Amino acid sequence: MKNAVSVFSPAKKYGRESRQIKNLGGKLPGLVRKKRVIFDVCLVSNREIRDLNRRFLGKNRATNVLSFEADPLLPRPDIKKNTRYLGEIFLAPEYIRARGESLPFLLIHGFLHLLGYTHKGKRDRIKMEKLENKLLCLISSPDWILAPPKSKELSRK
Repeated sequence: MKNAVSVFSPAKKYGRESRQIKNLGGKLPGLVRKKRVIFDVCLVSNREIRDLNRRFLGKNRATNVLSFEADPLLPRPDIKKNTRYLGEIFLAPEYIRARGESLPFLLIHGFLHLLGYTHKGKRDRIKMEKLENKLLCLISSPDWILAPPKSKELSRK
């Protein structure tokens, strides 16, 4: 099985964003040398992301992205045994657009959280930002699909 990303949009109003995320999300695992992984991306309203932020992180405000790593103890019978489910990323396109932020960058940010990267400490933040920038440069390059770099740094975790 190949890497896969499922994109959900309860409001069905984020068609362009869904296509962009499906395209990029399907390629991200390969860029960090991950094989047979699946993750979900949900495009939600400002209210929905605020509710999630309050419920799971105790912060009563909207945000741009939330990521939830999959619990390895909760089985997913719909996923083959040789495939790893990473978790879910929630993105708020209206919030992102209103602040002039980059949807691809925030997808990368959320994806790295699913792989276990954090920005809690200074070292972790620097490491994560470095990889975010590398991936953003890769997807911005016209050659990125044909010849992704063979950097060991892209496959450390």
